[in-house]
Amino acid sequence: MSLIIKMDTIKTEEHLRKSIPYIMNKRKTDGLCFSNAGITPEQILDTFFLTKQMHPTHGTRQGYHFKFSFSKDETIAPEDALSFIREWVEEYLGDRYDYACSVHKDRDHMHMHLVFNSVARNGGKYRYEKGDWEKVIRPLTNRLAEKYHTGPLKEKDPALDYSPDYDRKQGTMTGKERVEQDIDQCILESRSYADFKKRLVWDYDYQLREGVSREHGVYLALTPPGKGKAIRTYRLSEGYMPADIDRRIASKTTDRVSVKREKAEKRNTKLDWAMSRNYQFIPYKEMSEYQKAMVRQVLEARRLYQRTGTPLYIHERSVSILRKMKNETKQCGVYVKQRETRKVQKELIKTMQQRRKKQL
Repeated sequence: MSLIIKMDTIKTEEHLRKSIPYIMNKRKTDGLCFSNAGITPEQILDTFFLTKQMHPTHGTRQGYHFKFSFSKDETIAPEDALSFIREWVEEYLGDRYDYACSVHKDRDHMHMHLVFNSVARNGGKYRYEKGDWEKVIRPLTNRLAEKYHTGPLKEKDPALDYSPDYDRKQGTMTGKERVEQDIDQCILESRSYADFKKRLVWDYDYQLREGVSREHGVYLALTPPGKGKAIRTYRLSEGYMPADIDRRIASKTTDRVSVKREKAEKRNTKLDWAMSRNYQFIPYKEMSEYQKAMVRQVLEARRLYQRTGTPLYIHERSVSILRKMKNETKQCGVYVKQRETRKVQKELIKTMQQRRKKQL
């Protein structure tokens, strides 16, 4: 008998809106659900997003999804399983976060689900710190397993964890080494830095984001497939920053691209704008203060354009303000016909002449 825990991140609003109804599905739970944010999935989601509006933060993570799975030979009762997960959540999260948990008994092994908000009720974001597994999660789980007479928590399976630094087994490849290996292979297959980014996303299933640091300059934040935590390239070994990648691609010999392929790429230029730019890298430390400020402004503008970390109501308010300004400019005479302007001009000249005669 044993228990495993799988930890995933929820990165989009759509994913979050589907997660709560899924874990609270009556056909799977038979009513074995609990939440500190409401009773129905709709009420719980409203509470989640209200907390996000009250305490807006940067970033794309919308929540976290933990799955607790018992082995097939476990004999714990469904009601005890719900008490297990409730006690676990109350000790691990308390009332600091909105959450919903449930017990699913529609399979041959019983399992529990926990979905909680990425934003705390008093502000701030949830962070999974290095060492939390050994210091907090393992002792808490094993203490409750002993209380409810179930098997203990199994050794953490790195395939179920979203920390990129966890060693799979002694003597095998770590998460960082795996990312570096994928980057090396992708560089060999790429014709340019723009092509490298597209291949890393499409062929290697990475999530990619560009950022800038005052200390390290331009970097890439890479989330490996099946993981929930990104690793930044300045935390890798030397030679994996964007400038280094661009230099490595440019230095290797490549075959000529056929004319037909060039035409196909030109047709897709507008569609792939964000991933098809050609960059000439300048180390961040060598930039002028003006260039550094412009780099930060461009990345901030991109974040705002994609509405990353911006509450929906602020985005909608901004759109309505822009539309109102557009209508006001039309009413102020931006589109007044030329004949009407001449007519008004003649009337003004005539009025001025009459006032001058009266003064004389």
